[in-house]
Amino acid sequence: MKKELKEKFPAWCSDYTKGQNTLILTDDLDSLIGCAIEKYVKGNEINYFYDFKNIFVADKEDKRKAIGIDLALHKGKSWCNHVVRINENDYVNPLTANINALLKVHAGNYTKKYALSTTLTMWSFYNLPLPATKEGKMILLAIDSSFLGHYSDKFRKVHNTYLHLLGFDELIDLLNETTKADYLHLQQKYNLKSKIKLNNEGYLETDIALAELQGFFDFPIELPNKQFTLLAQFKTQDDYTYRIQSKDQIPNLISFALTGTRKMKYTTLC
Repeated sequence: MKKELKEKFPAWCSDYTKGQNTLILTDDLDSLIGCAIEKYVKGNEINYFYDFKNIFVADKEDKRKAIGIDLALHKGKSWCNHVVRINENDYVNPLTANINALLKVHAGNYTKKYALSTTLTMWSFYNLPLPATKEGKMILLAIDSSFLGHYSDKFRKVHNTYLHLLGFDELIDLLNETTKADYLHLQQKYNLKSKIKLNNEGYLETDIALAELQGFFDFPIELPNKQFTLLAQFKTQDDYTYRIQSKDQIPNLISFALTGTRKMKYTTLC
């Protein structure tokens, strides 16, 4: 990651004290690999599962502060890749490690957004070596469809600019020699877009081909074998920027993300 970008991240990201936090996993592979990176680099482990309507906990006695992974928390530490401003001057959680937040992307300049994964942000910040194999690198780009912007004539320049900022010029070269169809095939081959869910017994499960993904990266990608119980419930809502011009208009906000230039999705206390 280029120095000028890395210096903008919250100070806690550079604290390598082992096991001082727990993690909040959400419902997709981007979050799961982000959690795996946190465990590999800092020894932090998953203790919460958040499906945007409920939050579940494995160990209620663990009082360590949690880091949300691929989660646009309104308060508290999080790694995130979402656009979290409606307008240029909107409030942003100062503890969020989010390139779109750090570079002041909002509804008005949405087409300049960082459209890569949370995984790639973390991979770059922690200076992890890229996977050894071509397929491993391609899987990395397939997470959260990080490859997609490269194959848009309108967005390719912005997409490449972010990959360069992350220090991933090698991935630009790879995208130039592969096709959009190659990545869509990988997503299908490994069920990369499948969701993570909690079963009736309180254990996490997924159709993502986790066993087949082992060995591509320097750390395991696995669901925790822990039983989760309900901790709290939330209200999730979609809305539009013509109705809400600032997050100040939303009381009791838990998480928030723009999902387009005019649309937003957020979670509040019930």
